[in-house]
Amino acid sequence: MLDELDWELEKRGHIFVRYADDCQIYVSSQRAGERIKQSITHFIEHTLRLKVNESKSEVDRPWNRKFLGFTFSPRRGNKLKVSEAALEKLKYTVRGLCRRTRGKSQIKLLRS
Repeated sequence: MLDELDWELEKRGHIFVRYADDCQIYVSSQRAGERIKQSITHFIEHTLRLKVNESKSEVDRPWNRKFLGFTFSPRRGNKLKVSEAALEKLKYTVRGLCRRTRGKSQIKLLRS
């Protein structure tokens, strides 16, 4: 269904990434972001006849947003990095698997 959105964004020459119904569009300024958000929202709601969730739609710097557990690092030349929330979730999961009070050796834990 959202293939038409991809085609529209490509036709307009935008840099974007989409997974299922989540989409991020990258532009050079806040003003351009606001303008494109308005025009793409209009396209989605009037052409595709879908509802855009305004509470989840936002214009912001790439390193302030996360997408599929990843974000950009402004300090490292805008390289892709794992988001802080995803990293904390991984640490929590590993701690739960490796608690010392479980009474199992690490070999037994790894085999299970």
